[in-house]
Amino acid sequence: MAIIHEATKEVICKVVYHGAGKCGKTTSLMFLNHCLPASHRGRFVSLETPSSRTLFFDLLPVITEAGGYRFRYLLYATPGQEYYQASRKLVLKGVDAIVFVVDSQRERAQDNWQAMELLGENMKALGQSLENIPMLIQYNKRDLQSAMPLEELERRFNQRHLLSFPAIARTGDGVVETMLAAAKMALGRFWAKGAEAGMGALFKTSVFMENDSLHFRKQLDWVRKEAEAMAVLLVDEGTGIIASSGTLTSSGTESVGAVLATNFTAAEELANGLGSAGFSGLMQRGSKVMVRAARIDKRRFLVLVCDRRADRKRMKDALIYFRGPLAAYLEQVDMMSPNRLPQFSELFSTTSQIALAGLEKN
Repeated sequence: MAIIHEATKEVICKVVYHGAGKCGKTTSLMFLNHCLPASHRGRFVSLETPSSRTLFFDLLPVITEAGGYRFRYLLYATPGQEYYQASRKLVLKGVDAIVFVVDSQRERAQDNWQAMELLGENMKALGQSLENIPMLIQYNKRDLQSAMPLEELERRFNQRHLLSFPAIARTGDGVVETMLAAAKMALGRFWAKGAEAGMGALFKTSVFMENDSLHFRKQLDWVRKEAEAMAVLLVDEGTGIIASSGTLTSSGTESVGAVLATNFTAAEELANGLGSAGFSGLMQRGSKVMVRAARIDKRRFLVLVCDRRADRKRMKDALIYFRGPLAAYLEQVDMMSPNRLPQFSELFSTTSQIALAGLEKN
C-alpha cells in the first residue's frame, strides 16, 4: 500500500523479499546497506533470534529524489521459519512489489515450492490475489556447485514468466539490479491503467494532500494535550508513521513505525488466538516512558508515548475520544485517493526512470 504525501513531497513504497529460510533475503538487504551511500539509505533494522535468524522482519529504507519529491522504498525481508507465520503475513500487508528469492541449490527445491505456496496463501488471507501484485524472482546462490541450471529453475519456479535475475547475495552479484527492478515495478502501479482497481482494501494507495496533513497535525496535537503525552503517532502497518505530534528520540521514523506495527499486531493476533474478545489496545511500560496503542481501522492505529508516571485513565480517554473522528477522516481519504492519483500521473510517468538514477550510478 503505497503512500503519497503532497505536503511533505514524499512517495513511500513497500517492497518485500520473500522466500524459504536461509535463501538470502537478509543477506541481500545487508549488501544493499553496505554498498549504498548514507544519503540513499535509512537505518537498517534486523530483529533476529540468538541464532541470527530473522524473527519478525529485516527493514532497509532506500531513499532517492526526483521531480521535487523524495522516494522512499521500504525493503522488508520476511522470516523464513514456519513458526513465524504471523509476522510473515504482517510484513506482506500492503506490499507494492515482491521479490521472491529462490535458493538455487537442488536440495532446497521443496523448500522453495513450499515458500511459494505459502506466499499465495498469505496474500489470499490478506484479501489479495498474488497475480495483482508486481513480482519478480531472484535466483540466489548461483556460485554453488549444487545450484540448478537457470533453465531448470525457470521451468520449476517461473511458470508465470516473471522478470528474473541470477544473483549471489553474499558478494552482491545481481542484488542491486533486482532491487532497482522491484522499485520501478512498485512505482509503475501509480500510472498503470487499472492497477489500483485490482488492489484489495489493504493494498490500495493512500494519497494525503496538504489539508489532510494539517488536519492530522491538529487532531494529534489535541490528543497529545488531552493525554499529556510526549508524542502521538498515527501509524500505518505497512509503511510506518503517517503523522506525528511531539518529539521522538529516534531519527528513523520508518523503523519506529515498523517495530510498533509488528508488536501491536503480534499482540493482537496472540490475544485473538487465546480467545480474547474485543482486543483493542496495548499498553507497555518501560523504564522512562509508557506506550499505549489502539487500533483505528484495519490498516492503522494510534500510539501515545507518555512519561511512565502518566495518568493511564487520561491516556485511555484520549484514545477513545479521538479514535472515532480519526477513523472517519481516514475513511474519507481512502475513498478520495483513487480520484487524487491522476493529478500525480505526470510526475510518475516522467520520473519512473530517473527516480532511481542516483542509485544506478553507485
